[in-house]
Amino acid sequence: MLTPRERVRRALAHQEADRVPIDNGGIVSGMHEVAYKNLLEYLGLDLEVEIYDPVQRLAVVDDRVLDRLHVDTRYIFANAPQGWEYREDENRCWYNEWGVLFRRVEYYADSVGHPLAGKSLNEIKQFKFPDPQDPARFKGLKEKARQLYEETDYALVGGTIAALYTPAWDLRGYQQFMLDTVAEPKLAEYLLDRLLEWWMAFYEGYLEAIGEYIEYLWVGDDWGQQSGPLISPDNFRQVVKPRFAKLHEFIKSKTKAKIAYHSCGSIYWALQDFAEMGVDIIHPLQPSAKDMDDSEKIKREFGARLVFHGGTDNQGLFHLDRELVVADAKRRIKALAPGGGYIFSSGHNLQANCSPKNILALFDTAYEFGHYPINFEV
Repeated sequence: MLTPRERVRRALAHQEADRVPIDNGGIVSGMHEVAYKNLLEYLGLDLEVEIYDPVQRLAVVDDRVLDRLHVDTRYIFANAPQGWEYREDENRCWYNEWGVLFRRVEYYADSVGHPLAGKSLNEIKQFKFPDPQDPARFKGLKEKARQLYEETDYALVGGTIAALYTPAWDLRGYQQFMLDTVAEPKLAEYLLDRLLEWWMAFYEGYLEAIGEYIEYLWVGDDWGQQSGPLISPDNFRQVVKPRFAKLHEFIKSKTKAKIAYHSCGSIYWALQDFAEMGVDIIHPLQPSAKDMDDSEKIKREFGARLVFHGGTDNQGLFHLDRELVVADAKRRIKALAPGGGYIFSSGHNLQANCSPKNILALFDTAYEFGHYPINFEV
């Protein structure tokens, strides 16, 4: 039997291990606080629930629960900058470090105040970004990573996720920035370049702290809707692709860790582009979106160039009968695991309506049927 770290390394090298590695705990592969609280109650564990992502309301999952779910990974996130802390007001609102106003709406939060809304290009040039190299962000990370690396055999993952369009949407407002890309492309591309520079400066410090210890790290933006591309493929290739390629090249100059790219929705049209811009792992392969349900085809066409992460039908099935969750998990393992190059997860984050029985069934199915060689029938 391999260690979790060895298991993940085999998958990243497109090699079969003893079993498919299992992931949980990231910004895009975590667990909503409601789902986690229900799971704790079901397991008879009286534990305090801590939130690490106030926008998606993701809970820090205790190691005992991660072990019960057979999870091979452990995440390392950057800290908050000095002088900022998460604090809701009486209206359940708060500002992030960029000055974006968020409001909590039942199960999640949404950005409702945008500091660059209505600003001209010259005004945007005057906007003061937070310090990407604030030492508080990285304080203690090297020591934590070293301890986890030396004292456990888990595969360590960089959890802080770099994005370009998502923060631009928050800063300008979703509708306005999408209009900017067509009506004011110089403004849009200036903001994207500022964000790219910010993330490169951030990764300078982040990877100095943890780069030698992690197996992969996260970047990404959503480029798919349910029915097709979010933006035109031509625009993606002209504007988005070269900027992320530059970011990925910079990251790989600082670490041997692989790059996991998160992009929801219908992204079959962009899989070749992801491979060309330095992506190693693609997530979540949302099967409920157009052209994404044929896992066998995706594996056949891109399995030599991309490692697949997730692929399970979180959106369509996880709130339904247990048997459907099990059948879907087996189908994705059967299609994506042979030959290596597959990391199992819940697809996107486990949502509030996913029952404890379904959570356990999902991960137990991965553990039971993910052993190599993959030779069961679906």
